[in-house]
Amino acid sequence: MEKTNWIEKIKEIVYTAMNKGLKIRYDLDEIKIWTDKCFPSYIIEFNNNRISLKTPKGFINIFYAITDRDDLELRTLLISIKEYQEDMAISELEEFISDKKEKEKITDIDNLDDDD
Repeated sequence: MEKTNWIEKIKEIVYTAMNKGLKIRYDLDEIKIWTDKCFPSYIIEFNNNRISLKTPKGFINIFYAITDRDDLELRTLLISIKEYQEDMAISELEEFISDKKEKEKITDIDNLDDDD
């Protein structure tokens, strides 16, 4: 029976969420991913020798001793999430500004014929 590398699986979950543009929040012992606006859809919790995975339809505790290397990979993942959040914030602000500028454009009477 092949042992699952849960750290790699968690990284895959997070990067998939990033590629889908989902909201992701984290702290040192938990990652939350939203697929809707109300409640986190996926929650990944890290405790000493356990990883808890909560999904919309289920929950599992995995007894997994997190090694120093795993801890380093998880910290690297958290940095990636932080950078993702920063990129998303900048993108949203730029979109907000461009939407505002579009709404502020006043059609010049000389340009009315150009729309045809």
